[in-house]
Amino acid sequence: MKKLKYLISGILMISLVVSGCSKKAEPEVVEEKKITVETMQSVLDDISVETTISGSFKASDEVDVVPKVMGKVTNVSVKEGQVVSKGQVLFTLDSQNAQSAVRNAKAAVENAQTAVETARISMERAEQQYNNAVLNYERSKQLYDAGAIPLTQLEQAELAASPLSLELAKTQYYQAQVAVDTAKGSLSDANIALGDFTVTAPISGTITAVNVNSGNVFGGGPAIKISNLANLTMKVDVSENLIKYFVVGEAMDINVKSAGDTILSGKVKEILPPSQGSLTYPVEILVSNPPSEVKAGMFAEINITTESRNQVIAIPSEAVVVKEGNTIVYIIEKDKAKLISVKTGLDNGKMVEITEGLNEGMEVVVKGQNFLEDGALVSVVKQEE
Repeated sequence: MKKLKYLISGILMISLVVSGCSKKAEPEVVEEKKITVETMQSVLDDISVETTISGSFKASDEVDVVPKVMGKVTNVSVKEGQVVSKGQVLFTLDSQNAQSAVRNAKAAVENAQTAVETARISMERAEQQYNNAVLNYERSKQLYDAGAIPLTQLEQAELAASPLSLELAKTQYYQAQVAVDTAKGSLSDANIALGDFTVTAPISGTITAVNVNSGNVFGGGPAIKISNLANLTMKVDVSENLIKYFVVGEAMDINVKSAGDTILSGKVKEILPPSQGSLTYPVEILVSNPPSEVKAGMFAEINITTESRNQVIAIPSEAVVVKEGNTIVYIIEKDKAKLISVKTGLDNGKMVEITEGLNEGMEVVVKGQNFLEDGALVSVVKQEE
């Protein structure tokens, strides 16, 4: 009975072991993880490469007003920011000595004119006396020839008819006239010198600096600066490989970022040769009547298109990946990334020309491409155009 019991227990244990061995563990299914990417379609587009040249604005005309004389400032008629016209009085200097010189010069002219009048009267008198003496000599000669008067009387008449006195009077009259011209020249010089004590604007424009004060003694140097702000000049230094894009008289677009990306039209005014040891050309570009928000001293940029392609297959530059020495991009087919070898052309840093490998309208990965392998599952997020 005990043997039967042990036999049944053994059979049951063997059944359990066999049953356990017959149930093999089923393999766990692992779902492949999708990589999130952004895509854009390849497009036909124009691509250009631009070089940016920076410069700053200054007034097209700037003049430092430097008086010709020094002295005490008696009055300042302008202030900074004031608009003035050419010839307008800016300030005056003490001119008492200059005024005295003008008065003396006027008196000299009057005296010289009086001397001319006196010399004229003397010359006319001498001319009349000479004419009378000549007539008397002719009568005396007739009388002498007729034996009516002695030789001594004829000789006296001949001596009285000498032109020497008349020539002397004419010389004195001419010298008096020269003295008048000299005195008038001195008066003109005195008036010019007096005018130097009244300083006027040499150009029309805006007062941008005033370095004189009423009551102070001006000792030299620039007293006032006038700037013509109606027109501005942009100064740039251009390298020798870009100077060919600048031609005197041609228009250029200028971007002023500090004035809200205002685009101005300028005209190349002057191209100067490089200074010794320099490889850049100083260029001036004139901007006429700029808007009020654009001011002298502001920085601006000029974009020069050095190369361009029209209507080519283009994608964002960041979409291109160099992998194991090959230039590739990833496109999307049936939710999987597909590696495509491409050849690139012009690249401006934002968009790149694709010369081989892509057609227009293909869905290209532009973000997440560095984490992809050929055939990887992807989750696509469209990038805004």
